[in-house]
Amino acid sequence: MLAGSVNAQAGLDALSLDPGDVFRDCPSCPEMVVVPAGTFVMGSPESEEGRLRAVYDERGTAVRWTWIDDRQLQVDEEERLVAVEGPQRYVTFQSPFAVGVYEITFDEWEACARAGSCGGVIPDNEGWGRGRRPVINVNWDEAQAYVRWLSNETGQEYRLLSEAEWEYAARAQNETARYWGGSSAEQCRYANGADSVALAANPDWRAVSCSDGHLETSLVGSYDPNAFGLYDVLGNVWEWTQDCWNERYSGGPVDGGAWESGDCSTRVQRGGGWGSQPEQLRSANRVRESPGERLNNTGFRVARSVSPSG
Repeated sequence: MLAGSVNAQAGLDALSLDPGDVFRDCPSCPEMVVVPAGTFVMGSPESEEGRLRAVYDERGTAVRWTWIDDRQLQVDEEERLVAVEGPQRYVTFQSPFAVGVYEITFDEWEACARAGSCGGVIPDNEGWGRGRRPVINVNWDEAQAYVRWLSNETGQEYRLLSEAEWEYAARAQNETARYWGGSSAEQCRYANGADSVALAANPDWRAVSCSDGHLETSLVGSYDPNAFGLYDVLGNVWEWTQDCWNERYSGGPVDGGAWESGDCSTRVQRGGGWGSQPEQLRSANRVRESPGERLNNTGFRVARSVSPSG
């Protein structure tokens, strides 16, 4: 198969896929692209502007989150400050894997619901539209129902991305804070986030000065992709991952697999959404959310296992 070509044959042989190949396992399935095996540095350096920190009280409860630099932040004596995007560590993927080119759309979700799966749930679109907009107001458990349905329909192993897979795919072999570079100045070319349109409607928001033309969600693929051919990895909607929440990366899997221990009452979200401030639209940024929450800035994309040809 030629890199970049699309194969829509149901039951596509996993052994025919190489990095850069684009495919769809069935007409209603999401479009996927194969990302290469490799090693990357996960997390952000201490010097990265906007690095997320959590303030924990004496009971170990996170009482606030901040993107303010340590030198400017005052915490009480009994509190502790944790940089939740570290420590940086090497993660190696021994094999390529496929990632959704786009976030799952309403059209793709509704194919599952019409088939009698996904609980038959048709999520609220907030009046913003359906079709090729990313599905919103779906919780982690519902995202799991979708990947189970997709796996049953295709005979392939679909899943949510692990947190490490997500960051590796988002960075696309770029070590800067964002896959387009270190600065947020070009945000409107690559991501749907808080911009001048959002600032006009919400004067107290932090936002970039450019306009991306959207106040809420946009059609998937409306902005430039990263080097792996993935769209909207930053912005548009936060994306559920498989991982339980851990406040630090120490002791986490180094093979790229999901971290299924820790605080599993919350799950990791990545990427930021349509209202996210510039500091949140970074490849290393991460937050946690209850798996039962349905939010109008949250959706997901999917991954699928593949093996290289030959």
